Amino acid sequence: MSNERTLEGYIQAVASPSPAPGGGSVVGVVGALAAALGQMVLNFTHTSDGEHAAQRDKLIAALEDCRARLLQGAIQDEVAYQGYRNSANLPKATAEDKATRRSAMQAALVDATDVPLAMAEQAAHLATLLVEVAQIGSRQLAADTAWSTLLAEATLRGALINVRGNAALLKDQEKAQSYREAADRMETAGRQAAATALEIASAA
Repeated sequence: MSNERTLEGYIQAVASPSPAPGGGSVVGVVGALAAALGQMVLNFTHTSDGEHAAQRDKLIAALEDCRARLLQGAIQDEVAYQGYRNSANLPKATAEDKATRRSAMQAALVDATDVPLAMAEQAAHLATLLVEVAQIGSRQLAADTAWSTLLAEATLRGALINVRGNAALLKDQEKAQSYREAADRMETAGRQAAATALEIASAA
């Protein structure tokens, strides 16, 4: 979602027949909204305790960084997908053309896998941050913390769908396996953190 687009414009673009922006971009926007909700909870939370105030401010800054990275990921996903389409549209009239096209498609696939992997990493990190938000955030906004957590987990799982799907198309099996292993690690850590944050928020 670029800075030039309105929210309505972005939604219309998603709904259009064009495959981009698609799920990968939407995942980044959802993650950015999850981080923004966490910020809202903390900005609403007032504390006179110096230690808790410092923790809150540090968390707000961390969530801001996470939000920015996820929103940037939404933009990068559109670019990466277009790069893959461009490579797929290269000429294939001769054997040399076909070899060039295959090589370009594989390189584009790596880019198209790196982007959601980075978003998944941010989503897992966001889930960890939300554990602290659930612990120190206002009880009045516990539902917002829970929604933020659910959106963060959806972002994680959505990004990893793309990572695993693209990795399956790679000819370099060693690289594909490294992507799958990274995806498994992020999913385990992120979903565990999300479950903890949700449990704390739901108990409020």
